[in-house]
Amino acid sequence: MPPLLSRDYLLPLVLLFSLALLLYSGILHNGWHLDDAGNILHNSPLHITNLHPDTLSKTFYAHPEATGKLYRPVANFTFALNWFLGKNNPVGYHLVDIFIHSLTAIMLFLSCLQILNTPALLKQQERSQTQKNNIALLAAVLWLAAPIHTSAVTYIVQRMAQLAALFSISAIFFYLRLRIVQAKTKKIVFLISFICCALLALGSKENAVLLFPSLFLIEGIFFIPFQKVLPVAKKYKIIFFPCVFVAAIAFAIVSWHFIEAQLPSYGQRTFTMPERLLTEPRILLLYLSQIFYPTASRLSIVHDIPLSTSLFTPWQTLPAIIGCIGLLIFAIVQMHKKPLLSFAILYYFLNHFVESTILSLELIFEHRNLLPSLFLFLPLATFVVDKISKKKWVAITVTIASTTFLVQSSLATVERNRAWENAGTLNEDAVNKAPNNARVRINLAGWYSKQKRYKEALQLCEEAERLSASEASLNTIIPIARNLKGTIAYEQNQPEKAVKYFRQAYSLRNDYTAAAEKLIAVLIELKRYDEALGVIAERYAKKEDPKLLLLQASVFLRQKKTPEALLAYRQSEYFYQELPLILAGKAKALIMRGDHNQAALLLDKAVRQNDPIAMLLQIENNLLSGQKKKASIQLKKLIEDIPLIRLLNDLSAAKKDPFQIPLDQAVLRQALLHTASLMLPDSQKEENL
Repeated sequence: MPPLLSRDYLLPLVLLFSLALLLYSGILHNGWHLDDAGNILHNSPLHITNLHPDTLSKTFYAHPEATGKLYRPVANFTFALNWFLGKNNPVGYHLVDIFIHSLTAIMLFLSCLQILNTPALLKQQERSQTQKNNIALLAAVLWLAAPIHTSAVTYIVQRMAQLAALFSISAIFFYLRLRIVQAKTKKIVFLISFICCALLALGSKENAVLLFPSLFLIEGIFFIPFQKVLPVAKKYKIIFFPCVFVAAIAFAIVSWHFIEAQLPSYGQRTFTMPERLLTEPRILLLYLSQIFYPTASRLSIVHDIPLSTSLFTPWQTLPAIIGCIGLLIFAIVQMHKKPLLSFAILYYFLNHFVESTILSLELIFEHRNLLPSLFLFLPLATFVVDKISKKKWVAITVTIASTTFLVQSSLATVERNRAWENAGTLNEDAVNKAPNNARVRINLAGWYSKQKRYKEALQLCEEAERLSASEASLNTIIPIARNLKGTIAYEQNQPEKAVKYFRQAYSLRNDYTAAAEKLIAVLIELKRYDEALGVIAERYAKKEDPKLLLLQASVFLRQKKTPEALLAYRQSEYFYQELPLILAGKAKALIMRGDHNQAALLLDKAVRQNDPIAMLLQIENNLLSGQKKKASIQLKKLIEDIPLIRLLNDLSAAKKDPFQIPLDQAVLRQALLHTASLMLPDSQKEENL
């Protein structure tokens, strides 16, 4: 294989990168969507302010719902670096995602080249290096331009799926090189590279575990044909067949226990496990149709997919199952006559196994195709290049057809990316394409609420509840609708009504963190502290979430119960060491009991992390302890560094944030305004007078 920077490869690599940038450059200013909030924007362990090893290691445990649990560490690490460099500005995140997509296409190009050099392909047909390059490049280009991948590239949190695909295809590339090269030194290098990529893939998303059966597939199709195993099996049948039988029994037992373990997780779904298994074949065929008939009009964040409740309801269920089984049988039968086509089919179905079988996940998401679709275009590209090298009229026809397909894919990708501009455009598009879907109405209602279009938002909530009138939806859509109604009521200065809706949402689904936190927040604002503590205690008894300790400490501060507040903050330190919020909270408790010196030490640590609330509390501490000169210097520096309007807004926001420290609003507001007036030029002072 020539060096990667040789002329044979440099042009294709530049072309793939340029195409990715061209197709996705329009997404740079697209906003945040759906799970981006919980996984990134509100996931405090990712909001790093330094690159110390201890700080970076904590990002590996940034589970959005269970802090302290190892969760997709590679993806979370990249999100943390993005946050460090650009906070919540989406441009940096999108640039990284475009780069990952182009790099995945490049590794796909290189992997396809290696597959074309495997024994099975070399034995079947001779092709020139130029033909191989063209096949691999066309396969990579078609995959890169496929519009179905927009939901993985443009949707920031799906970087997890992107990284799983990138490191999986990289691992496949290094495995293929390991099997093809002869030099021992190179084999060692490729083995180490393979292991590293495999580990990185597993650390990006759990479905990367399918890399290992995928390698078994590669081995059996391209290196050691499965039919060669039969003579060995017959020769050692006394050992071989009993081992296979024992392994099959063990697999069946483990699988049965695993299936039983999944059943409780279906309690909050509107479908059962059998219904999901019956419905998924239709979805897998829908994905294939979206890939090979690439139009933006057929893509959406949600789809109206009627559940398959039996083999004959709806009628498409049985044909879809037969179709999937037929494709698998065809791939197995033709494995050695049409190895590329067989591999593409088997790899597609195999890599949908985690997300499209028994796990209690949502039925359909287009981003799930990023990994399974990697090799789908390889047999198509092979057919195109092989035909072009034959009769002239066939070459012209095939060239026009493939060019048309590529242009259509590219235009659909650009068009689809426009729908992802913001939550409003995305969900309005989805409502039009899935009019019977309740969840997308809730999502659109949330957007309208943020735009203060409350009447339209409430109407969508009512429609969503009507579409989700079944008993199964009491734990899904209806609690979300009530929670949103509570948010709207609160925004309209109706806190008591908001409490009612939040209580309804929480009572319908007692693991609903967002509804519980909003209920606690409004109760705190209404100074109904005992009720707030009751909800916190109830939730903590069910799940020892460290965020609840922060809420509890905040309530104790408002009740002026300093020993209880200090204890709660100390307990939460185990999970959030050196968090500015905890340092400031402990300092506030010390200020309340008159220990200003000890409070100052804690606040110095928090201020070094550039926390504005800690800065304000530091000034409050100095004012209350009589160090007015020191407070005056800090006030001037703070106003020079941060606009006054932002400081006043931070002060107001802290008052309503249930997690934040209860600052002395009157003292700080007066001090800020007084210092700001003293800092005005004399001419402006005279004008104000």
